[in-house]
Amino acid sequence: MAANVKTSSPSSLGRALDILSLFSVASPLLTAEEIAAVLGYTRSTAYRYLKELCDAGLIANAPESAYTLGPRIVELERMLALTDPLYRAGQQVLASEHCDNHALLLHSLYQDKVLCIYKVGPDVLRHNGQQITIRRARGIPFSLFQGAASLAALAHLSSHRIKQAYLGNEEAVRAAGLGQNWLEFRHALAGIRRSGYATSYEQITPFVMGIAVPILSLQDQRLIGSLARACPSAAMPSDSVPRHAPALRALSLRIAQEYARITHA
Repeated sequence: MAANVKTSSPSSLGRALDILSLFSVASPLLTAEEIAAVLGYTRSTAYRYLKELCDAGLIANAPESAYTLGPRIVELERMLALTDPLYRAGQQVLASEHCDNHALLLHSLYQDKVLCIYKVGPDVLRHNGQQITIRRARGIPFSLFQGAASLAALAHLSSHRIKQAYLGNEEAVRAAGLGQNWLEFRHALAGIRRSGYATSYEQITPFVMGIAVPILSLQDQRLIGSLARACPSAAMPSDSVPRHAPALRALSLRIAQEYARITHA
């Protein structure tokens, strides 16, 4: 875990919630001393925020004076599954889809990350006798600049939002091969918008490719999320992608229609 990372949250609430961002698969248990060191808090400040988070159920006490994520998060996750219109719309449309050696993944935008919120299909794909676990799974956030699901969403953000994303992440843009400058980046995203889909080959998972389309509001074409199909790269060479994209777009349209029905009910 990184050390001496200063929090940028200006409010006490924000500073307390910054603690939640420190928990990860690699660091599921944290002590007050570790939290104070990473966020630059005094020990007394760290303990005060930890008590507030414990009282809210967002974290919980663990053995050896450590803390872990709390049960309130499980409760909120369940509530989200029952009430989030994109999740509900995706579940309604995708639950009946038959996925043989490919998966359909529904994504939502979260700050400068793209998060898979619902998946249909296997967790493990077959490729030349090997079994490959899909890394882009539900609940795992990925960069806005990496993977088809992210690029399909990125290209359909507002012009202002795209410019903000670029200015705050120029190195990440170059590393992702999306352009060496603003003009090249804008040109790359324009190409995605023209084609109506984005692709990536083995960026997230070895031997797996992704094709993704945006999910746009029927009313104003605002970005709602993105829908991706993950399959073995050998099953969809680049010249066959245009033949498969329309089916994915049809699903995204059905999700948008169901989303509109739910939000206007």
